[in-house]
Amino acid sequence: MGQIAPTAFREITEADFDDVADAMIEMQAHYRARCPARDLIIDGLRSRPTGSRILLACENDGVAGFACFSAIYPGPGLTSGFFLKELYVRHDRRSSGLGRRLMARLAAIARQEGHDRIDWTVDAVDLRLQQFYEMLGGQALPEKRFFRIAGTKLTELAER
Repeated sequence: MGQIAPTAFREITEADFDDVADAMIEMQAHYRARCPARDLIIDGLRSRPTGSRILLACENDGVAGFACFSAIYPGPGLTSGFFLKELYVRHDRRSSGLGRRLMARLAAIARQEGHDRIDWTVDAVDLRLQQFYEMLGGQALPEKRFFRIAGTKLTELAER
């Protein structure tokens, strides 16, 4: 096994799309989730909505992990923050501290840009991930519930 190079944290560029697509395919398999074709993933990266950002953790000229996030407003006290949509560390880099360092870098970016918080969701059954976020200092907010509207229900609402 080769030695792991120091981690470089940076935001995604078009040159990263192939490597990020590989990581996203791995992520979908990890979560046993439907995965679009590779070319559709790359199209999605190319046409992602304005304001959606992807922070990469790069090692040995490859993507070792990533965090997908966006700025949000307002929050408590009418302050801004980040919403973390995905945090993923590739299988061969799990338990290396990379997830913690990705979150630390995201926190540093949030502070540099004047944001007061990072919000995210976690699957209720994923106790290991919940423990990871608690170890970082994150708190589950029992007074909040996550809602989603999608598919035909989204279309029905749009047509009201």
